[in-house]
Amino acid sequence: MYAIIDIETTGLSAKSEKITEVAIILHDGIKETARYSSLVNPERKVPYRITQITGINDQMVATAPKFYEIAKKIIELTEGRTIIGHNVTFDYNFLKSEFAEFGYDYQRPTLCTVKSARKVFPGQPSYSLGNITKTLNINHFNKHRAIGDAEATMKLFELIIANEPDLLSLNNYKLPKALQEEKIKSLPDESGVYYFLNSKGNVIYVGKSKNIRQRIISHLNNFSNKKAVDMIDNIADLKYTLTGNELIALLFESEEIKRIKPIYNRAQIRSVFSYGIFMETTKTGFYSLKIGKNEALSLPLTAFASLREAKDYLHFLADEFNLCHSFCGLNKGSGACFSYQVHKCDGACVGKETPESYNTKVIDATERMRFRHKDFFLIERGVSAEEFGVVCVSKGSYRGFGYIPKNKIDDINSLKNCILEKASNRDNNNIILSWMRNHSYEMIIG
Repeated sequence: MYAIIDIETTGLSAKSEKITEVAIILHDGIKETARYSSLVNPERKVPYRITQITGINDQMVATAPKFYEIAKKIIELTEGRTIIGHNVTFDYNFLKSEFAEFGYDYQRPTLCTVKSARKVFPGQPSYSLGNITKTLNINHFNKHRAIGDAEATMKLFELIIANEPDLLSLNNYKLPKALQEEKIKSLPDESGVYYFLNSKGNVIYVGKSKNIRQRIISHLNNFSNKKAVDMIDNIADLKYTLTGNELIALLFESEEIKRIKPIYNRAQIRSVFSYGIFMETTKTGFYSLKIGKNEALSLPLTAFASLREAKDYLHFLADEFNLCHSFCGLNKGSGACFSYQVHKCDGACVGKETPESYNTKVIDATERMRFRHKDFFLIERGVSAEEFGVVCVSKGSYRGFGYIPKNKIDDINSLKNCILEKASNRDNNNIILSWMRNHSYEMIIG
């Protein structure tokens, strides 16, 4: 299965520019099966030179969703699919960069129609999308808009595979010399934690995925940097543990990385939750919330994998509890904050609200940053169809996870007894809090 993607952006650098439009066409290798497109608010001005090329201007994106608002849709549409694009590295790097801003490691296998066209149709004067479609008599409407370019890329892709069907082979990845191909072919399309081992049998990388097979293939297709290539060259074996669901995979991955300390997970050995929300008291007695880097000696109220995720959550709390943006570090300058001007702040910034009244709201907001219940179980899918996966929080801290037969789910004692005790730490609690903020879930209190 394939996802043909084209994006428009504010510039050429994925590190410093933003996406303004996304188009995704789903394809089964024979025909289109579905499509999705949306303008994206880049949260900055669209340069005039870009408007001249794409026709996308500030007015068009002003009311469009921000990337994080369509991120879940993109994940769902592309899950288990190979990303196809014309110069796919450009589109893929922008997607990875946008997802990285709120702490999500977006990984998909890719196929580039520029490289494929060079192989199947050699000797062409140019392989730019505009020129190669013209040379091959492919209709290309609405140029330099995401859906128009995605449609042209789809037609080119169909022409390429008509001439070279082997491009769709699942063997279209670089197999490490020491790794047996049967290992790849037998991988499951299920949630779990996977391990890469070197020739000495040492674990060199631990990862997790909702689709182990697709994630491992995406690793084997990743030549974007020296570290990725070095890791591929050192893989001699692999193994995996099924978890049944993403939450247990996240918790188990974190535990295994800390236990094994693999050489290619060095950045994750330390906490992946780099930013936190902290509370201080101003000279005038107001409680002030602020976002900062997590340090070893400071304990945040709650933590996040990225600055963007922290800001979005603090904005949510400010709107939910009528907090002053000035006292949340979300307003630049002095005087009335923007939130006060739109009647969502009760006037702490202009002396119309007392510290006592305001601080009560802050305390209520901070309660949202903790588990709402001290003792509860989260119920998720199990590894088999006859069981549930269970994550336990006890006395306000992560206790462990386990699996229970479906017919015993209503028995609190059975729930408690199925849990395999794990070490509790800030990372585990933050993993659960972050997951609960972004997913619907079933909870049993007890």
